[in-house]
Amino acid sequence: MKNTALRRTLGTFVALGALGAGVLVTAAPASAASKDGHLDYNEFSLNWEDTQGGAWTDFQYDESLLNNDRFVTPGPGSGAVVDNNSESYFNFGSRTWYVYTGAEAKGVEGWIPADLMGNFSTTFKNQVSSIYNNDAN
Repeated sequence: MKNTALRRTLGTFVALGALGAGVLVTAAPASAASKDGHLDYNEFSLNWEDTQGGAWTDFQYDESLLNNDRFVTPGPGSGAVVDNNSESYFNFGSRTWYVYTGAEAKGVEGWIPADLMGNFSTTFKNQVSSIYNNDAN
């Protein structure tokens, strides 16, 4: 009788422990995930077409070489390399983002203030190769 009660108690603890572990494993992270196709607050997106059209990808951190990144959302340009292929942007958040026509912050520098979306000027249209935000590291 004692062994049966003990087994039931242990079984309950094991079941509750497994349930708790499952909750810990499946809990969503508190921070945004970069390059996932979901523009979260304080992320920056580059778009294939002007007026935020076509495919796009989102960034939370500096990118010194955009030739390793691709447009992740569906639409024209989906799967294409981001480097030198962006016509518009959206800075969704409180940070200023810096864009450069060369890799590793070389070339012409431009900046995009917080909460601003728009089309790149002729200097930057299809010329952005790296992006930086000192606050995002």
